[in-house]
Amino acid sequence: MARDINCFFGIGNLTKEPDLRYTPQGTPVCRFSIAMNRSYSGKQGMVKDVTYITVAAWSKLAEICARYLHKGSRVAVMGELRSSSWEDREGNRRISYEIRADNVQFLSPPRGAVQEEVEEFSGLGANFEMEEAEPFVYEGGESPLGELEDIPLEKDDGEEVAPF
Repeated sequence: MARDINCFFGIGNLTKEPDLRYTPQGTPVCRFSIAMNRSYSGKQGMVKDVTYITVAAWSKLAEICARYLHKGSRVAVMGELRSSSWEDREGNRRISYEIRADNVQFLSPPRGAVQEEVEEFSGLGANFEMEEAEPFVYEGGESPLGELEDIPLEKDDGEEVAPF
């Protein structure tokens, strides 16, 4: 029997402050929206497009996101796509989609964080670094990858190719 795959990965910026609420059972849920920009070459020149995605983080991850994220924060989100359906006041069937976050990587400095708190949150699904990472230097003798060389990028001819 075949298995389905439901995996989302996206990088974007928060469009507004995160919203932390609690379920009637007391479980924290933090919702925020991210904007993911892309540009491509169209018939009239470069086209800029924005996709907005709603993200829901739950439990401890929700509290961490609410505490350290703010409007404009750059994040990488991993999770799965979820849908909800309901009937509105006029009786119309409505459906919405959001990402249930399994992991939120903070790509810009979190609001108010100190290094001790960064270490405390490792393993909780919210990862962030306060500074740029140092380049990796292999110190175990000969590199297991062998000798690496820089390969120049090919010249872009300006023609966009669809990835599918």
